[in-house]
Amino acid sequence: MKRARDAEAELNLPPGFRFHPTDDELVVDYLCRKTAKQRLPASIIAEVDLYKYEPWDLPEKAKFGTKEWYFFTPRDRKYPNGSRPNRAAGRGYWKATGADKPVAPPGSGRAVGIKKALVFYDGKAPKGVKTDWIMHEYRLADVNRSAGVNCSLKLDDWVLCRLYNKKNNWVKANQEAATSSMEENDDDRSAESLKTPESGIELLDFEELGVSGRMEMPAIKEECDWYSDLDLEDLMSNFVDSQSVPTFDSSSQDYYFFEH
Repeated sequence: MKRARDAEAELNLPPGFRFHPTDDELVVDYLCRKTAKQRLPASIIAEVDLYKYEPWDLPEKAKFGTKEWYFFTPRDRKYPNGSRPNRAAGRGYWKATGADKPVAPPGSGRAVGIKKALVFYDGKAPKGVKTDWIMHEYRLADVNRSAGVNCSLKLDDWVLCRLYNKKNNWVKANQEAATSSMEENDDDRSAESLKTPESGIELLDFEELGVSGRMEMPAIKEECDWYSDLDLEDLMSNFVDSQSVPTFDSSSQDYYFFEH
């Protein structure tokens, strides 16, 4: 399994750091500064062309976040002479939902940005399948986006996007995948510990060598096999003759009797 890099560790952020900006902070302190090429409060938002990827591939490209992720991304036109953005992304597309919301700094009645909510659909329009991936797109207000004489496909150099999964299914699936990977590694280590010196020995394939798998070994006659040539009946006959009892002749014996 591919291991995701620890982007938050690379930032060397202070302990307890949290990034929960408001809409006006995202527009004023980050998007406006980014488009003006000014220094940002924190280098915490990655530059990624979101429309080249499916949303579930984007979290590992972010610099920060576990449940929501922030990106600067360019926007292209759908048509050379139009002002509609191209919403195709990876194998699916983003579809706007709800009305646009103006973003104004506190105490100001003038909107400096526009917030749009979008939902990702997996598949080709208009038959894509709605997913749980949501994106909030922040763009600058009062910006001339006309195509111009060159009919450039570039609609915005930068917009700021906040990405999240409304059911957190992505986070749960990745945790389960990580747990499964750890269990597989433990199984592999257990298998390694059970290996013996014979585990790495490869047996010969007798069929490839043209030899039958069952080999016939020639019979070897040992010196102690002399008894196999003997006749059992002859042995028994000789044994009986050697154990015969001599006949007792009582005619030549003298008998004596005693009185009590």
